[in-house]
Amino acid sequence: MTTAQQHNDDYRLPATGYWANAWKLSGLLGIIGLIGSGITFATDPARYGYAYLFAWSVALTIALGGMFLVLVIHVTQGHWGITTRRLAEVIMLGIIAVAVLAVPLFSGIASGKFTMYDEWMHLPSHAEGAAHEHAAEGSTLGASVAHAQKLGEADIDYGHPEESPQAEQKHHETLQFKSGYLNQTGWLVRSVIYLAIWILIAIAFFRWSTRQDETGDPSLTVRMRSWSYISMIAFSLALTWAAFDWLMALEPAWFSTIFGVIVFAASAVAIFAVITLIGLSLVEHGHATKAITIEHFHDHAKLMFGFICFWTYVQFAQWLLIWYAGIPEESTWYQHRWTGGWQIVSYALIFGHFVLPFILLMSRNQKRQLGWLKAMCIFVLVMHVIDMYWFVLPTYGSTPRLAPNLADVSALLLVGGLFFSFVFYVLKRVNLVAVEDPRLARSIHLHQSY
Repeated sequence: MTTAQQHNDDYRLPATGYWANAWKLSGLLGIIGLIGSGITFATDPARYGYAYLFAWSVALTIALGGMFLVLVIHVTQGHWGITTRRLAEVIMLGIIAVAVLAVPLFSGIASGKFTMYDEWMHLPSHAEGAAHEHAAEGSTLGASVAHAQKLGEADIDYGHPEESPQAEQKHHETLQFKSGYLNQTGWLVRSVIYLAIWILIAIAFFRWSTRQDETGDPSLTVRMRSWSYISMIAFSLALTWAAFDWLMALEPAWFSTIFGVIVFAASAVAIFAVITLIGLSLVEHGHATKAITIEHFHDHAKLMFGFICFWTYVQFAQWLLIWYAGIPEESTWYQHRWTGGWQIVSYALIFGHFVLPFILLMSRNQKRQLGWLKAMCIFVLVMHVIDMYWFVLPTYGSTPRLAPNLADVSALLLVGGLFFSFVFYVLKRVNLVAVEDPRLARSIHLHQSY
């Protein structure tokens, strides 16, 4: 009899109880969100599109955080994360749910009901635009004016404040120059490629890991480690370009080469908060108590603390470079998040996403007080949601204006509810721990001396 069989009762969820039905509760929240989404979509499809993108980005970053954690455990061959790796694997597999939830998002964008990318998505290609320049008085300004008049006739609001004619000309020249990359066909094709890469990685590593539970084959550990290196590269590149296409493209004339790293840092912070919360709840309900201990929670708290500092570093680095350069077209991203009430959210992120967690999680004792750690993980996760909101919603409207809407809550309940319903349903069908991993015994007996 294998170790997995001996401890099966501890490493599998029972048929009844809180965690056996957690997926149903999440699904119920998703249904409530669906009702609210139907109402708000019917009222204002364009506004709901922004809300849905925000909610979808929250689920996406959590799933990608799980994928990062799985891959980094294999790359580093660390034993610290073996007992909680299965939780990360299940969350990683949630990228399938994210891909399904992308269908209404992409459909709304392609049909024109969601307008967050319309400023550039329906521009002619760079070559086509050049062919039409001479027809519009032989100048880029003429082409820009003609295009602006066309947009005015359609009465579409693209979220840009009034600017001088020279700034408008420069803006349209920039969009025209980027049209070879920023166009509907290219965007949709790349989006499918990103999701396909992540789904392939998630399914492969999840299958290998769960197969090892059944067979005890140690060669599967070697296989996962071997494939983790190239998978990490593919994961990182896809995340970086997806951040450009799905979030940075909301303000297409603006760019930041560090933007993908910022989104990655947010994902890493989120996954350690989510994994710790789920692990704490499982232990509180008597599950996996022999495998997940205070030592593992302490490790995860340290990593969450570290990535909170890393998130702050890359956010500050981006702001510092833009501030120091003092170039107007590069500062618009922060301008939109410092006007119309958004400065409140910006301050909230400074203090809530860094200052308070930094102070309240600095001490070793604070990281090992599980009730305190649980509260901090909830707080950090809320700040992550606000962070994603801060990425997306300032681009809505002719001028930035903080105006929370029922659509935001409805979309978050819909996407978050269905995402976690999928995750929790998968969790009840597998072992809570990778029971046949060769490093499991060492991970279970992990002891901190610092």
